[in-house]
Amino acid sequence: MSEITLRQMQYVVAAVDEGSVTAAAASAHASQAAASMAISQLEKVLGAELFLRAGPRRLVPTPAGLEFVRHARAILERVEEARGAVADSLSELSGALRVGCSHTLSPRLVPGLVAHFADTYPAVDLSFREDDPAALQDEVRHGRLDLGLVYGRQADDDLTRVPLADVVLHAALPEDHRLAHRESVTFADLDGEPAILLSIPPTIERLTETMVAAGIQPRVRWTSSNIETIYSMVSRGLGFSLVNSPPAEGVTFEGNRIVFRPVLGTESINTIVAVLPSGRHLPRRVRAALDHLGRATERRGADTGPRGDEPGDGRTTRWPT
Repeated sequence: MSEITLRQMQYVVAAVDEGSVTAAAASAHASQAAASMAISQLEKVLGAELFLRAGPRRLVPTPAGLEFVRHARAILERVEEARGAVADSLSELSGALRVGCSHTLSPRLVPGLVAHFADTYPAVDLSFREDDPAALQDEVRHGRLDLGLVYGRQADDDLTRVPLADVVLHAALPEDHRLAHRESVTFADLDGEPAILLSIPPTIERLTETMVAAGIQPRVRWTSSNIETIYSMVSRGLGFSLVNSPPAEGVTFEGNRIVFRPVLGTESINTIVAVLPSGRHLPRRVRAALDHLGRATERRGADTGPRGDEPGDGRTTRWPT
């Protein structure tokens, strides 16, 4: 049987990512003819079609193609890691680092991570994607993201989790709210008041479940997919909201102020986690990202609490190898 080459793997992975041979060839700095021939030769070696030709410019991977790409990505990453192993120090890290982050966690985690790599590892090409937790984890599962950052209660059981920090649920209140002077509140204190919640799934479901479990019936008056809209509505006295990661300063887009108070009884409900493909070797640049994220979240100890495994939440590990 003819040998399968790394170049063929690169073309196939690029074709899946880009959706066409032309775009795959461009991303690999090769001619369209060379990429097309390499993919055809690989299909002959494997004895299976990897793509359905949906048109003159569009490719759709077959189930066999998706399965092959999953393994090909892992092989290509290990080869790149082997090349990087000759470097004498982490300061020589290079290559692509693809990070996914949920919308609500992104302001808290992404800017610092990007700045850290720009300053410390400038040869690493860090890109990030913001999306809902389900979409991000699907990208991690299929190798299109190196790691995803979500809350533990949103994490899927088939992915490996690295806990970064426990989080405490906070109530967002108008500055002149009757509870604003308190150091903390309870759900009983908020019973009967209108709630304004983030509509991005599964956030709203998790929050309403938490309130019901605490013995109150949520009065969800409005929902929004934009947290700044919610904060501005709260500042106008239209209701309260609930957030796991409050900002350092409670100033809205309009310049109004809101306050954030911990909700007692919810201290161990959630954890910020990095999700990774199970059973995969971690490139050094991914380990460097996890190191930074762990340190960054620990520095916000007053907001997050101590690091620790999330109880009753499936596959959780400190450090995959």
